[in-house]
Amino acid sequence: MTDREYRKLYEKSARNAQNRLFGEYFSYVYAIVFNKLRSCASKEDIEECVSDVFADIFEHFDSETSYCGDIKGFIGTVAARRAVSFFRSISAASGRTVPMEGSGADCIADSTDLEKSTERAELRSTLLKLIDELGHPDTAIIMLKYYYGLSSSEIADIVSMESPAVRVRCTRALRRLKNKLAELDIDLKEAES
Repeated sequence: MTDREYRKLYEKSARNAQNRLFGEYFSYVYAIVFNKLRSCASKEDIEECVSDVFADIFEHFDSETSYCGDIKGFIGTVAARRAVSFFRSISAASGRTVPMEGSGADCIADSTDLEKSTERAELRSTLLKLIDELGHPDTAIIMLKYYYGLSSSEIADIVSMESPAVRVRCTRALRRLKNKLAELDIDLKEAES
């Protein structure tokens, strides 16, 4: 969705514009917030932060401020900044420091395992690219299930589907992913050892 599409829809009905924006970007925002807060926040905190992100986005687009182009980058930035702010408030309230994902403290590799680490990073990058190629909602389902560890019913709520449909889509997506990996001559079981 572009800014112009949103504003045109907003002129007709603010509620419909906000519902469409929320429906289109909820999974994206949830994934960003969850990734930043999973080590220190409860599910309720994460959901509250997602709500705050959409409140910020709606407030921005309800103003006269104009932005030309795809709004996904803007939404991603708002989500990341709000999540970091929420993280800081949780850390300050608890009086302790919690390492944030990707902070670098856990990224120092042992020099003897450098080659293996590089291979794993390359494999991870390839795998994420192939998952992204599955398209929506399969990409979201795979990421939410295997990366974030959510159940089928939790995923169903996020992607607006029924739990059985999520399980079927997940099975089919995994089969497609396995075929894509086979085409590249990659066996994940061998890569793990």
